[in-house]
Amino acid sequence: MEIRVEKTFRVDAPIDRVWEFLTDPEQVVECVPGAELTEKSEREFSGRLGIKVGPVQAKYRGEGRFVELDRERHTMRVVAHGAGDGSADVEMRGELRALEGGGTESSVEAVANVGGRMAQMGSRLIKFVSDRLFDQFVARVRERLEEGGASG
Repeated sequence: MEIRVEKTFRVDAPIDRVWEFLTDPEQVVECVPGAELTEKSEREFSGRLGIKVGPVQAKYRGEGRFVELDRERHTMRVVAHGAGDGSADVEMRGELRALEGGGTESSVEAVANVGGRMAQMGSRLIKFVSDRLFDQFVARVRERLEEGGASG
């Protein structure tokens, strides 16, 4: 089952700080509910993710890779694959844009192909849960980057 996500969010922090944060798997994983990083190199990372959709709980082990990191244009592309209680393949594209006043806008487009137990839950429920998880991710990113948060 294919799930598409397109989101835009703003962070009240300079673009270079947001870039450094979002391209560091160690910092990003702290903002992803149910995620744990187990290994990382310059462009590759692996970890675990536990997710609950309705009555179904699934656990995945997976790996991801930055296939594009353009610091000058502030664009990135990540591909990831996970397996466990089913499978999930994800391709995510992200772009940052500096805003007047020093903030940053982040645009994200992701396509996930989900199989196994999660796919049985239906696309509407999965979309609802993914929206909730994304909102939690954004709140945690803002907590860490905006005024009063830890410096990067």
